[in-house]
Amino acid sequence: MNKILILILCPILVVSQTNKESVPDENIFTMFYNVENLFDTINDATTIDEEFLPISKKKWNTHRYNHKINQLAKVFSSIIEDKNDNKMPDIIGLCEVENKQVIDDLLKTPIFNNHNFTIIHQDSPDGRGIDCALLFNNKFQLLKHDFILIDNPDLKKSTRDIVYVKLRIKNKVVNFFVNHWPSRWGGQEETNYKRVFAAKVLKKYIDINIFEDEYTIIMGDFNDYPTNESLSEVLVGDNLINLMTTDFILDKGSYNYKGSWNWLDQIIISKNFLTYNVKIFSAGAFKKDFMLYTNKKKEVFPSRTFGGDKWYGGFSDHLPIYYQFGFTSD
Repeated sequence: MNKILILILCPILVVSQTNKESVPDENIFTMFYNVENLFDTINDATTIDEEFLPISKKKWNTHRYNHKINQLAKVFSSIIEDKNDNKMPDIIGLCEVENKQVIDDLLKTPIFNNHNFTIIHQDSPDGRGIDCALLFNNKFQLLKHDFILIDNPDLKKSTRDIVYVKLRIKNKVVNFFVNHWPSRWGGQEETNYKRVFAAKVLKKYIDINIFEDEYTIIMGDFNDYPTNESLSEVLVGDNLINLMTTDFILDKGSYNYKGSWNWLDQIIISKNFLTYNVKIFSAGAFKKDFMLYTNKKKEVFPSRTFGGDKWYGGFSDHLPIYYQFGFTSD
């Protein structure tokens, strides 16, 4: 990916300064949310979704499905009230959605009344049938979209596509990538090569398809932390910044593993977001007390839908993350 070289003397991201004559345009609120197994209740013969059916041990019935949809809507209602002046997000990245129908059902909840989103989604080759998707406000112009296949010859099982969307926002071109990389099931070290492969595929795609005067936002559940090889050594080079590694982010993480918070969910931006004509307003993980669960050890976790087959009726095992910025005009 060819970019203009910008000298950075320290790895601390600060809010970009603008010229006195520059006025920030309307804020662009971008967010990503791993919604934790948002399955419908209908058996899909082409995927392994039997775990989420009314006859399964989870008893995933219409009541529990509707409860899940309403719980997610409650999170969206809270984030727009608290972080975006009661306005809908402009860009929403999602992962762990079974199909387009579950997204449509979420958008039918009252908080999304009169929504103005286009959904970019396709059924991915993932064996369980969970996909990524991107929703964008129709005030932006869609220039291109693609679904990047992660075809690792060393794996028998397929994983999720990376959703790619190129938009024109005002007079700028912004590229969005929504990711859900292979899991750590079996151990981080043992599965490291899977995420390194995904990182290389994405990096190559960016190098070939993105021009130096365009902006890039990469978001998702990477199933790796910012310091792991796939991100720190492969994807995030001289032309990208992982927001979650900067002092601009004060939160501890989006996911709690065995009592320790860290960033599986991350937003990575191109370095031209640091130039004079961009204003960064806020970024981080969004959490409220109602979204959290405290165990007997006084450890705090995101309040999830299930623990094994036990229904907790929560929201997700991940917190949503967000990035709010604006382009300036003279």
